[in-house]
Amino acid sequence: MISKKAILFFLLLLSCTVQAQLKDSLLVNQNSFYNDIGVQLFETPLFFTSHNLSDFTQTQIDFEQKLMPFKRVQTAEKATKYSFSTHGIFNIKPRLRLFGNFIYNQIREDGLGYNLTTERTENQNVLSPNYFFAPKKGNWEIQNYNLNGGVSYQLENNILLGATVFYINSKNYRKIDPRPQVALSKYGGELHGGYVYKDHRVFGSVGMSKKTETGDIDYVDDTQNAPAYPETFTTFSSGYGRVVFNSSYNKYIYNTIDKNFGLGYQFQNDRNSLGVTYKFNKSMEDLYRKDANGNVYIQKDLKQYRYRFYSNTAKLNYYHDGASKDYKLQLEYSAGQGDNFSVAENGQNYRMNLDRLQLSSGIIKKENDRVIYNFELIGAYAKHKYIDLLGNTNKKLNTLEIQAVFNKDLFVNEKNKLNLEFGVNYYVALNEDLVYVPTSSNTSFANNVIIPDHAYDSTSKLQSNIVANYYIKLPKKKTLQLFINYKTLTALDNKHLKYYANLNTKASTYFNGGISINY
Repeated sequence: MISKKAILFFLLLLSCTVQAQLKDSLLVNQNSFYNDIGVQLFETPLFFTSHNLSDFTQTQIDFEQKLMPFKRVQTAEKATKYSFSTHGIFNIKPRLRLFGNFIYNQIREDGLGYNLTTERTENQNVLSPNYFFAPKKGNWEIQNYNLNGGVSYQLENNILLGATVFYINSKNYRKIDPRPQVALSKYGGELHGGYVYKDHRVFGSVGMSKKTETGDIDYVDDTQNAPAYPETFTTFSSGYGRVVFNSSYNKYIYNTIDKNFGLGYQFQNDRNSLGVTYKFNKSMEDLYRKDANGNVYIQKDLKQYRYRFYSNTAKLNYYHDGASKDYKLQLEYSAGQGDNFSVAENGQNYRMNLDRLQLSSGIIKKENDRVIYNFELIGAYAKHKYIDLLGNTNKKLNTLEIQAVFNKDLFVNEKNKLNLEFGVNYYVALNEDLVYVPTSSNTSFANNVIIPDHAYDSTSKLQSNIVANYYIKLPKKKTLQLFINYKTLTALDNKHLKYYANLNTKASTYFNGGISINY
């Protein structure tokens, strides 16, 4: 749990925004067009030391509900979330900038089976390879705390310095058999250094983080944890399709160390910014079992599985700050590979590869405080491959996503503003293949997880959304913002699917609404 002193200090830090207002030109939270800048500020803070980013603080409460009949199996059928967040950017001096955010959310998930972990397959095709599960669906109660911040500074001799830190804490509970309690803690940071020469700047970064996840699975009725009760019997998945009994189910620890380094170059003049970055990331996740006395701790001889994942990511970002129109273009390529190693069996049993290429572009036209229009177009191609060497699963998937977003201010006056946004996202599997060869008579996991998930991944989809933002100007340069967001995810077809699966194709819906104050 985060200490009260840490939270109060961070909120106090954000409140300094009011005391350090500068005459900067770009307010990052004024339109969704500039969301990328907020993300990139944490990734490469030294690229923004001379950008004219206005001070702001935004404090928000919101409600979100997802109804997901059309989904992958290891994701809840329904999720309800309440959130509180505050974030901001503030300039202490012309060359010194602080930024950060704090997020708290409470989540209730209904109808989640085949998954006793903190991961979900809503935004990833498969879970990490080593985890416990039981087929029986259950409800979860989750609390998350997320705290991060950063600083960038340009010295008089044109040397650039920066740093970012973060802390995540999560508590997860399920109240029926099997009844897991999972606690997660993750913290880390990055150091950045660079140099400016005229319109050019270069930088380098190094980072490290540590994640510890402890699990404890209990039963209200211990007799339900037996092979005679397959719905509640806790088993273990190592890889993708290899399911085994693991006697450490009621007490285990994941310990993950993540290391990275990055390089970058940027050219910037009065109107244009062009940046190129490269980042290498490597994480090593170790799963520790309990000892002969039933205790579990981080010790070498208790290490049971090691999952190594590393990735290479290259990005090109271009921004044009025009008199009335701003343009942006981003090209990103990432290649990742994961390998799972069984310490007890002294061999590898799983490998995954994920390559992704994405091109994003956008244009926004403004007139004083009014957005005349904003249009963004995003295309992404991904190549997935998952191989279980002992469970005999070979899954391949090549996909294409095309997303278009349009928004504009419908009206603006001295006290009010209404912005409407419309978006569509089209997904298609260009190529798919699933080969599953049973290694035992128990094919429950393949029939109920692998095959239905492949049916979902191979089905063409259309996601549409509408967002409304209503702004009310308050005294002392404050703004009250009311917002709602409604999305639908619809299955278009699965006629090319080679495997039959009982896939529910009823549309999934997402609703998000809330209120925030900006100052």
